[in-house]
Amino acid sequence: GDQRGIDVLAKVVSDKDADAERAARQKAVRLTSAKALSRIFKQTGVTPSSEVFEALKKNTKDGDYQIELTCGEALGNATLTNAQRLDLSAHRRIVREAVTSDDP
Repeated sequence: GDQRGIDVLAKVVSDKDADAERAARQKAVRLTSAKALSRIFKQTGVTPSSEVFEALKKNTKDGDYQIELTCGEALGNATLTNAQRLDLSAHRRIVREAVTSDDP
């Protein structure tokens, strides 16, 4: 529950290599860091700084289900401001690129 590590943990979560092989090796560390953030937020109820919020929000669309889920859990355990809740809600909306005949 030590809040001093929040910024560093968020940086580790965001540090995904462009190379697929290196990214696969980083996954365990990134996942563990996201879980640690989730636990810290759950224990303390602290509101994440804008940098930490943006890092977690960005990683809710990481492409790896486990990372996305754990970052979402961390955000769920944090005490978000109303502006952060609105921003997160808009970020996670499904965007359809094609219009079908079923659309109104």
